[in-house]
Amino acid sequence: MDESTLIQEKLREYLTMVAPLERAEGEIDLSRKMLRARTEEELHRIAPALGVLSDVLGIATIDMLLARDRRAFIHDAVQDSGLSIEEVRHRLADMHSSAPHDHKLLGFGESL
Repeated sequence: MDESTLIQEKLREYLTMVAPLERAEGEIDLSRKMLRARTEEELHRIAPALGVLSDVLGIATIDMLLARDRRAFIHDAVQDSGLSIEEVRHRLADMHSSAPHDHKLLGFGESL
């Protein structure tokens, strides 16, 4: 066999061996997305204000809760949204009457 044939054979072998790994990675990615969506839904059932805040600011609840500094994360999200803190509070109050209470329970305090 010549060098070109050996290279092509080696590439086919590689592609054959990597295909199941790529399928598995795709399945893992899909499973991760499904788990994330289910967890977000469950968090929003537990604390509806989180869902409202997520919608108002266009952020993922999981990202917010896992952020090292939640206040900074929310501050940045408010800045990115173009809304003022007062507008966010107003929308939270309009969408969910117990929002301030839920935020206090979750450790966000009154400063949101």
